[in-house]
Amino acid sequence: MLKIAQESNYWYLWPAMEIAYLCRMRLSEVLDLTDANELPEGLLIKRRKGSRDNITEWNPRLRTAWDFAVATRNRILSDRKQPHPIRAEDRHIIISERTGDKIVVDSLKTAMGRITVASKLAAEERGINWVPFTFHDLKRKGVSDTTGNKLDASGHRTASIMNVYDVKLKTVKPSNE
Repeated sequence: MLKIAQESNYWYLWPAMEIAYLCRMRLSEVLDLTDANELPEGLLIKRRKGSRDNITEWNPRLRTAWDFAVATRNRILSDRKQPHPIRAEDRHIIISERTGDKIVVDSLKTAMGRITVASKLAAEERGINWVPFTFHDLKRKGVSDTTGNKLDASGHRTASIMNVYDVKLKTVKPSNE
């Protein structure tokens, strides 16, 4: 799906998906990202719904997605001859090519729905079993794939809430061993 997103007409879709997965973020949290979230040590994740903020350290994939989004945002504003906001917290990373404004949740969900159809067809052509998913499933998958302290990484305050997000199957020993 990420490859289909990269090839789509929606420039913002793949960096938003990549950042959501790597940082275990909700869609609204991704769309809230601004230049103020970029720190030398990583990406400052401002959580919603009572979760704890955290910093996700940079890795090559996260840096590539972030830098692509920033460069594209800068190009869009330059092409539109639209000034960059002065304050870093006002410079959103994911913006519309058409308006130069922050992308809204419904726009991203519509784009996601459109490429989902393309992804399903591409998967069928390649003999891949397609499993439908939502943008929020990227956060769940990111939490599941996290090694180390999943509670801190997810930003959740309690293990019971975090367990909803950890969907990876556990490997266990057989009984009597």
